[in-house]
Amino acid sequence: MIVLRLCGGPIVYLSIVGMILGTAYGGYNLYNTSLAMMETDEYKKYYLYGSYAVWGLSAILLCCACCNLKNIRIGVAVMKCTAAFIGGTPQVFLVPPIFIVLLMVWLLIWLVVACYIMSIGKVTQRTDFTFLTAVIRTDETNYMFLYTLFGYLWINAFMIGVSQFIISAACAIWYFTSTSDSNGSGSLMTGLYWVFRYHLGSIAFGSFLIALVQFIRIIFEFYKKQIEKANKENPIIKVVLWCTSYLLMCLERFIKFISKNAYIQIAITSKNFCMAAWNAFILILKNALRFGTANSIGFIFNVLGVAFITAANTLVVYALIHYYEPYKGLASNWITPCVVGAL
Repeated sequence: MIVLRLCGGPIVYLSIVGMILGTAYGGYNLYNTSLAMMETDEYKKYYLYGSYAVWGLSAILLCCACCNLKNIRIGVAVMKCTAAFIGGTPQVFLVPPIFIVLLMVWLLIWLVVACYIMSIGKVTQRTDFTFLTAVIRTDETNYMFLYTLFGYLWINAFMIGVSQFIISAACAIWYFTSTSDSNGSGSLMTGLYWVFRYHLGSIAFGSFLIALVQFIRIIFEFYKKQIEKANKENPIIKVVLWCTSYLLMCLERFIKFISKNAYIQIAITSKNFCMAAWNAFILILKNALRFGTANSIGFIFNVLGVAFITAANTLVVYALIHYYEPYKGLASNWITPCVVGAL
């Protein structure tokens, strides 16, 4: 976090400059390769046109960077503010693992219940494999399974929403308690209290929308497989099915995105879900470029973080098998342990 606050700006600017220069250098290599080719080589013009295209991409990147310097500075400031929040509220790291455990427990509970429900029915011998049996279920049993499936999706989305709201509330508390003289302090317990005291219905409604879209997607994918089996040679049906599946996936991602930002608005303004979702949508629409720039900068830091962790793990493994006496000389090939450590 200290490195991010002190060196966040230079890292971002160097990454952008490196991306532009790297693209320009790639075009330079393509151009030199085309010059080294014989005039009769049919691929010479492709390398030449490719170099022009890559240089054009580099120029576009340069223009985008120059036109978005203000947004880049805002994105860097957001990353530094995030680092300050995490430094003032380090217990926020406990929220994801706690809710991951809760989600896994809830999944195991649902799987047990689903197995019991799917075992309800008349046991008969299969005609294709006579040594196996099959369970013939009634419509009521199938409806019961679908009911429990929707319940699982709803509670799963509700738990995720609660975790997002707790982090958002802690961040809001930290931000509004920060001053020029002292760093603020977020409170996870206050966020949890706000959920069950004031905003339980809002979180439940947002998670209901997510669960509803996920449930529709699951039902559609089931019937999609059945339709594809019955119409294997019809390309029009395949295109329609895959386009519908893609649109449903986009709808799910959109609902999740809006719901997450609505939870943030609820934590800040304490409004209901519909009003918070609308405010979040308008805010993102008016500041789409700034949000996109901030997300891109966040992506850069994520990539650099993953690269740093991978390199550190690889270095530790390499040092252990070469310099730590208990493990020195045990591995005949040091590449494989280092690859495993990197992964």
